[in-house]
Amino acid sequence: MFSCILFDLDGTISDPKQGICGCVQYALRSFGIEEPELDRLEPFIGPPLAESFMKYYNFTAEQAQEAVEKYRERFSVTGKYENVLYPGMGALLHDLKASGATLAIASSKPTVYVEDILVHFGIREYFDIVVGSELDGRRVHKEEVVAEVLSQLAARGESDPDKMVMIGDRSFDVEGAKAIGAHCIAVSYGYAQPGELENAGAEIIVRDVEGLRSVLLGGTQAGSSTQAGSGTQAGRDTQTGNRAQAGRDTQAGNSTATGSNTLSERYRGSAAKTKTKSGQFWSAVGTSALAMFAYYVISLLISSVILTAVSIVYAIGLQELEGSSYNFWLNVASALSTFGAFIICYGIWHKKIRFHSTKEIDKLSIVPMVILAAAIAIGMNGVLTLTELYRFSPTFQRVSEMQFDTPVWLGIISYGILAPLGEEIVFRGVVYGQLRKVLKVPYAVVLSGLAFGLFHGNLVQAVYATVIGCLLALVYEWYGTIAAPMLFHSVANLFVYVMLELLPFGGVFLSVPSCVLFLVLSAGSLFLLWMLQGKTALRQKG
Repeated sequence: MFSCILFDLDGTISDPKQGICGCVQYALRSFGIEEPELDRLEPFIGPPLAESFMKYYNFTAEQAQEAVEKYRERFSVTGKYENVLYPGMGALLHDLKASGATLAIASSKPTVYVEDILVHFGIREYFDIVVGSELDGRRVHKEEVVAEVLSQLAARGESDPDKMVMIGDRSFDVEGAKAIGAHCIAVSYGYAQPGELENAGAEIIVRDVEGLRSVLLGGTQAGSSTQAGSGTQAGRDTQTGNRAQAGRDTQAGNSTATGSNTLSERYRGSAAKTKTKSGQFWSAVGTSALAMFAYYVISLLISSVILTAVSIVYAIGLQELEGSSYNFWLNVASALSTFGAFIICYGIWHKKIRFHSTKEIDKLSIVPMVILAAAIAIGMNGVLTLTELYRFSPTFQRVSEMQFDTPVWLGIISYGILAPLGEEIVFRGVVYGQLRKVLKVPYAVVLSGLAFGLFHGNLVQAVYATVIGCLLALVYEWYGTIAAPMLFHSVANLFVYVMLELLPFGGVFLSVPSCVLFLVLSAGSLFLLWMLQGKTALRQKG
C-alpha cells in the first residue's frame, strides 16, 4: 500500500517511559525539584525536551537548556536502554521490510541515541534512513525531522508524499506528516492525551501493533483493533486515569484529505483485497516448496558439474574414479554444492529470514540448548540403530558409507559447518518462517519438521531429520534468530561425526543403556530450555 513508511520511535516502536521519565526526574532533582511519580512526567515523551521543561515547570530558556544537559547526562549512559519494544513490533518491521517497503525513523530524539536504541533492539537493519534531532539543538521539531527524511528519500528517487505514511503516537507526528503532504496513522497505545490524535486530524488511529499490521499489510479486518472512517469519538470505549487512551476501540480521525484517495477509503478498499486465510496458507506452502526445490536443484547442478569435471580429468589420466577416490570427490562436490546453494538461496530469501533477534535471550539457556543438540543426535542414532531401521533403506546405507569415507577436515567442514548453514537458511529461515505466518507454532513446527525429513529422501534420515527438524524450529521460535538453529544443527552433526566415527569406542553410545540415557538427557535439557525461555519471555513482557 505504501512504498515509504516513516516511524516515530518513542511511544510508537518502543515504550520509553522508564528511561525518559527517570532522566527527567534526574534533571529536575538538580534544580531541587522532587517528582516521585513517573506518570506525571509522561507528557515529556514525544515533544522537544526544552519546550516541555518550559511548559510544565516554567523554566527559562537557559534553565531548560541546562535541564536538557542534565537529562542527557543520565540518558546517554543508562536511560536510553531503559526501553522495551511493543509486543509484535519486531516481527512487523521484519515483514514490512520483506515486503519491499522503504522504512525510515523520524524522531525528535537525537540521532545518536536513536541509532544506539535501534542497534540495542537488533532492528537497525530494517531502516534505510534514520533521522533525529541534533545534540546542538538543531532540527528538534517534528516538521524539520520529517522534512529531512523527505529530502533523503528524494535523493533515492522516492519523493512521492502520496505513497508515504507517518506513524506516530502524538499530534506532532500527525502535523509532521501534514507538513510534507504524507498520510498519517496514529497509534493510541502511546502517550497522546485524550482527544489529541483526533483533534490533530489523524486519518486512522490504531490501538495496538496488530491493528497497525492490519492497515499496513492486511490481515485482520477493520473493526478488530482498527476502524476506518470519518466518525468522531462517539462510540469508543474510554478509560479514566493517566492512560485514558489505552485500550479504547480505535477509529479514524477527521482526515483533512478528501476524495477517493483518503487513507480511510484506501484502507477499506484494500481490506477487500486481503488474501483469505486459505490463500495465505497456500502462498506460504508455495514459497516453502520453491525454496526447497531451488536448494535441491542448485545443489544437484553444482555437484553434477564438479563430478563430471573430475571424471573427465581422471579419464584423461587413464584412471578410473572409484572406491575411496570416488567417495572423496563425492564429498567435495557435496560440500561445494551445499555452499553454492546456501549463497544463492541466501541472496534470494535473506529478507524473509530473522538474523537479529528482537527477543531478550538468556545466555544461560545456550548451555541446555547445546546439550540437547548433542544428546538428541546420539539418542536418535541409537534408536535407529537398535531398531535396525537401516535394513529397510539401502539408500541410507550407501549415503552413510559415502559420508564417512572422507578426511576428517572435509567431514567437519561439510557436515559441521556448510550443511547447517545451507539447510537452516532454507528450512527454518524460509519454510518455518513462512508457515509460522499462517499457522500456530505447534502446527508450523510439525509441518516444517516433516518437510525437512522428507527432503532427505530415505527412511532412516527422514525419521531422524523430522525429529531434529521440529527441535530446530522450536529453537528458531524461542531465540528469534537463525543463528540459534544453525548452532544447534552444527553441534548435533559434529557430535555424531566425532563420537560415532572418529572415536574407537563409538559403538558404546549405540547400546540400549546409552540410548536411554541420552534420550532422558534430551528430555531434561528440552524442559530446562523451555523453562528458561519462558521466564525470559515473561520478564520481557513485564
